Amino acid sequence: MTDDQKQYDQTARVKLTRRLSSRGIKMAAYVLVSQLVLTGIACVVMKSATPEVVVFDMKGTVDLFMQQSARLQMDEDKARLLTTRFNAALTDSLDAWQADHNGIILVKPAVMSAQTDITAEIQQDIARRVKEGL
Repeated sequence: MTDDQKQYDQTARVKLTRRLSSRGIKMAAYVLVSQLVLTGIACVVMKSATPEVVVFDMKGTVDLFMQQSARLQMDEDKARLLTTRFNAALTDSLDAWQADHNGIILVKPAVMSAQTDITAEIQQDIARRVKEGL
């Protein structure tokens, strides 16, 4: 091999090494950025898919209904009809809230930590549904 060929081979190796390292850096940067974007998307999806945990005072709501209905002095048939409407309104209201909020509703005694209480909201919805049924 002549000196020109050696010089050419050495220059070609240096250029190839620079090109490979530059290409490698670009690829690593691309992979890093794509992983960051995918991680961000995964966080957003997980946050939106995570159900909200709330509490509802079922006993208090039923007790309040029993007190209010006892004051009305109705005959047995009307009381049975009102109780049926109340039960349907209670079930429908809880189902609607759960579907709208992607939530899990627990009764108060089952929860040890502080959670959002939706009792007042549900009671208002039950009252509205029972009135609509009259």
